[in-house]
Amino acid sequence: MTAHPRDDRRAWVFPMDGTEVWPRTSPGGKPAVYATHDGGETWQRQDAGMPGQQAWWTVKRQAMCCDSRDPVGLYFGTTSGELWMSRDEGAHWECIARHLPEIYAVEAAVL
Repeated sequence: MTAHPRDDRRAWVFPMDGTEVWPRTSPGGKPAVYATHDGGETWQRQDAGMPGQQAWWTVKRQAMCCDSRDPVGLYFGTTSGELWMSRDEGAHWECIARHLPEIYAVEAAVL
């Protein structure tokens, strides 16, 4: 989970499937970030640009973050070694690196 740097009612989460078949992977192999703009009362699925199927990876607890730009940039790393980013607060996603080792943590800085 990562929180908006200026709006305490906005946040993004990357949920995991906790069943016994594929524990801690993208539900149904269809990854998505979910965003709230109202303090968690409602959630919107944001998956444009992500794989539509067969993406059985996990995002570890410290492997999702945001920057302080406007609009906020979001980033997450996967256990399969991919680094993803969104330049528009999660509306669209792109994979910016592949074939890395398992990613345990991601940090962002604006220079």
